[in-house]
Amino acid sequence: MPYYLDPGRAFPPAHVFFEVTYRCNLRCDMCHFLEIIEDTENNKTYKKELSTEQIKKAVRSLPRSTLITFTGGEAFMKADFMDILKFAAKNHKVHIITNGTLLTENVVKQLIDLRTRSLFSSGVLYIGVSLEGSEKFHDKVTEVPGSYKKTRAGLERLIDRRNKFGGKHPLIHLTCVISSGNVMDLVELYDYSEDLGVNVCNFVLQNPATYWHAKDYNQDAHLMKTTQPIDEINPKILKDQLDLLLRREKTYSSQLRFSPNYITPEEIIRYYSNQSSYKDYRCFTPWTKMAFSAYGDIFSCPHYRLGSFENEGGTSIWNGDRSQEFREHIKNEKIFPGCLGCCQSEYIGSEK
Repeated sequence: MPYYLDPGRAFPPAHVFFEVTYRCNLRCDMCHFLEIIEDTENNKTYKKELSTEQIKKAVRSLPRSTLITFTGGEAFMKADFMDILKFAAKNHKVHIITNGTLLTENVVKQLIDLRTRSLFSSGVLYIGVSLEGSEKFHDKVTEVPGSYKKTRAGLERLIDRRNKFGGKHPLIHLTCVISSGNVMDLVELYDYSEDLGVNVCNFVLQNPATYWHAKDYNQDAHLMKTTQPIDEINPKILKDQLDLLLRREKTYSSQLRFSPNYITPEEIIRYYSNQSSYKDYRCFTPWTKMAFSAYGDIFSCPHYRLGSFENEGGTSIWNGDRSQEFREHIKNEKIFPGCLGCCQSEYIGSEK
């Protein structure tokens, strides 16, 4: 593995993310991209986003073995997104992240038609839908009344059509950000996942970081800054809810997952008491994952811009000077203060 043998270099990316647009029909208060989303709508900067043909060109440059994730903003708000999706699904396994509100009958039909038939074939492999708790809390978080009902309707429509056609693909994951406002909703959300037939119910740490992708942005210094404290959750209440989830997991077919990878219930409790240490995490993302912003910026870490697709292309940047410098830096440091709470990190436990 290059991480150990030649830390500066990496094999071709196993996983590539495309933030296809920063347009969004919701305004989730914990979203990393909220400022970008507001700017996109207010100043119509979506006109400067990568075109369909530019995204196809980037997809074409990737090895067929690369898993592609499409996200946003809200991916389904990009004009011609289905055209992009169909193109990518011909030769790649594809993962989509969505808020679910735009999963109409017509969209769902196309998604099921594009599904992969097996783990060895191309097509839509995985679809993730975000649901933040009860109807009252979800609509408060998104700042859009009725969004909870629209998300549930889209999710249920998707699973219903998948069931009608048989087979297990696309796999569906439900994602929820743990917070002080929804801690009492977590068990009910897992119950809903099980009843509906969701494959994975994923609970994610709240991450206070904000990202700003724009022309020639530079956020390198953000990695060295300590993350802001988050709203704390009573440790006993959180422990009780996590215990209930873990008990259900023993009999449920819907897989229970917590992000970052390998995080323990004890560490989740510490995190929501603002007692976690970034030194108990590691990051291997720069060796395996690459991302394209909607403006054509290329990065592995959203704080660290590697280059521009328009000026330099994608694969050449992947093992370019700036990429190698960043890998060597993170290999030496192991992790940075600004990484605490990032879902791409991995929990390794205390080294004390």
